[in-house]
Amino acid sequence: MNRIKGWWPEVALLAALGLVTLAAAKGWTADADLAVREAMWQIQVTPVRWLAVGLNLLGQGSILTWVLGFGLSLYLFWRHRNWKIFLPWAAAYALSYLTIGPLKVWSERDAPNSELPNAVEFFNDSATYTFSYPSGHVVNTIVWWGVIVWLALKIRPVPVRLMRLAPPIIVFCTTIYLGYHWLTDNVAAAFLGLFIIRLVDRLCVRLDK
Repeated sequence: MNRIKGWWPEVALLAALGLVTLAAAKGWTADADLAVREAMWQIQVTPVRWLAVGLNLLGQGSILTWVLGFGLSLYLFWRHRNWKIFLPWAAAYALSYLTIGPLKVWSERDAPNSELPNAVEFFNDSATYTFSYPSGHVVNTIVWWGVIVWLALKIRPVPVRLMRLAPPIIVFCTTIYLGYHWLTDNVAAAFLGLFIIRLVDRLCVRLDK
């Protein structure tokens, strides 16, 4: 993994996350979110929907965090007896937990599948489906596939770009198609996920020295 230079990308990602959050909270993006939801409803086809449900598992937190992420870390620890192999996993877990959850609780936004008329708005105290913003699946996919690739490379060569890019793109699209998340949920999650994985990548670079 190449050395990561400068902190401007992290600053830019946080600024972008803040702008998207402000726009969504103020309702400036509501028309776009509703238009995308309506477009997805118009192209719902049962076989495609089931395929999307399956592909969306690429962002399932428990599978990525514990089965793949922790499992590979444990295997490498068993091989090399170096406790530092757990650090990227721990950093990814802590950073995700401390950012995704608080944003979801604070925003109180319903999912597109909600039947409430104000589902697209923030701060829905009486919502039946809450915690839509940002998409945890998208954040998980960006962060954990990055960690998984770093761990897997210590075992054998893997297609790095494919494994780091394809799952986030697939999950980004499927969560919108299935009505699990609004467009802005996913855009914000992409900025947050990239911010977190850059921090984790910095740690991985230090560990590889």
